[in-house]
Amino acid sequence: MFSNTKKFVRRGMATAAALGMAALGLVAVGAPGASAAPAIDASKDYTISVEPQIGQTGTTADGKSGKFDANKKLPSGTFKLEKGDYDVTTTAGYNAATKATPATFKAAASPAPETKELGSDGKTSFTVKPGLYRLTQTVAPTGYKAALPSLILIPMTDENGNWMDTVTVYPKNGSAGKITKKDITDKDQIVKPGSEMKFEIEAPIPTLTDKDNGDKFKSYKITDTPSGPLKVDKTNSKIEKAVIVDGNSELETLAENTDYTIIENPYGIQLTAAGLAKLDNHPGKTVKVTLTGKVAPKGDAIWNEDPSKWVIVNKADYKYESKNGENGGSETGGEDQPTVPMAKLQINNKDKTTDINDKEAVFDVYACDSAATGDPSTTGTAVLTGLKAGQISEEPLAARDGGLCVVQTKAPKGYEKGSAVVKFDFDKTTVKTAADAKKPVVVEYQNTLKSSDILSKLPLTGGAGIALFLIVAAGLLGGAYYYARRNRVRA
Repeated sequence: MFSNTKKFVRRGMATAAALGMAALGLVAVGAPGASAAPAIDASKDYTISVEPQIGQTGTTADGKSGKFDANKKLPSGTFKLEKGDYDVTTTAGYNAATKATPATFKAAASPAPETKELGSDGKTSFTVKPGLYRLTQTVAPTGYKAALPSLILIPMTDENGNWMDTVTVYPKNGSAGKITKKDITDKDQIVKPGSEMKFEIEAPIPTLTDKDNGDKFKSYKITDTPSGPLKVDKTNSKIEKAVIVDGNSELETLAENTDYTIIENPYGIQLTAAGLAKLDNHPGKTVKVTLTGKVAPKGDAIWNEDPSKWVIVNKADYKYESKNGENGGSETGGEDQPTVPMAKLQINNKDKTTDINDKEAVFDVYACDSAATGDPSTTGTAVLTGLKAGQISEEPLAARDGGLCVVQTKAPKGYEKGSAVVKFDFDKTTVKTAADAKKPVVVEYQNTLKSSDILSKLPLTGGAGIALFLIVAAGLLGGAYYYARRNRVRA
């Protein structure tokens, strides 16, 4: 008789515990059971195993282990566990615990909250005493939503009415979307120290997991973190535009000081209540921000550093939090952000294989006209002027897919000035290879036509030609004088 009663109480407690956890998405729920004072040993240790999974939906948690999918493990993450101020060894405390929600949860004064990171296996665990606990994911890996806060009642029983020494939970980490950033600087502009660049950030507006229960955005910000010679801050930058878009269609404009404010360290935008309301109306769409930045000016300390560090890298990220405790975000990396190396330039003057840098030719450097057909041509104004043959440029230039073009502005001594426009590669691979080797990108400009060769081919000029011209001219003058004198005598 006693044994059956005890088993009934345990089953009632298991049902109540399942009900409390199911309200928070941790377990499935059946019919509610009776509230009863469970026979709980307050001194016993239990284990909460936290095994998060990637995806908005997935494993239905019932406290049992063995449902972890290693193919869906989270790459990283941090979880905080707080004990509630509920004495679950009493009927009143137990019933209060089953009615709590993450929002109404009352934390106990002790023990202090415990925070743990996931291990390489994608799991972590906590050793606890009986009680009600709130589990919060404080850090989610970039590109993922943090799991919603959840409550775990310890201890609980399995379907056979036996205490479970380990309760396993499977927090869900949905996708927070991917943020991207691209360089939209005018393609005909060659970037060098002091140049302004323009960028475009596209950040997703995630669909909140608990949206159907009225969840809304609590905060949302987009920031820019430059490195290398690029400067993005209130002094060197400006937000030109912020809009909510769906593909190429603009849905709503976000106005500065009304929908967002500009923040620093890092530089970016923080949405106001009005701006957050606009996000709530457009889940699954995108926020597009256009902003500028500047390359460090000539004389900046960055140009005294190793050339391999002259790489314009412009990382962006976004973070959000909801009123119900969801949070997440993502940051750019790899191909999703601008990465532009810079290097100096050296133009070597050659006569076929002979080095004629000592002949003091001078060159200007331009962007190449990408629309030109046939021979290369230039576009815009010169980005480097007065660069002497063999001299390394004072300023580095940023890689450019369209290549660079060299024009000779002063001929080497003893040579005719070159009329050719020489185009050469200055793409990311070429520039990075040179910078990593701490060398400039080297270009050759050929001058093979000597001035003496031109003069020797001109008729009746130079050397014997000039002497012959003078002799003939003297003969003609002498003859003219003779005939003029004879005519006067006859007259």
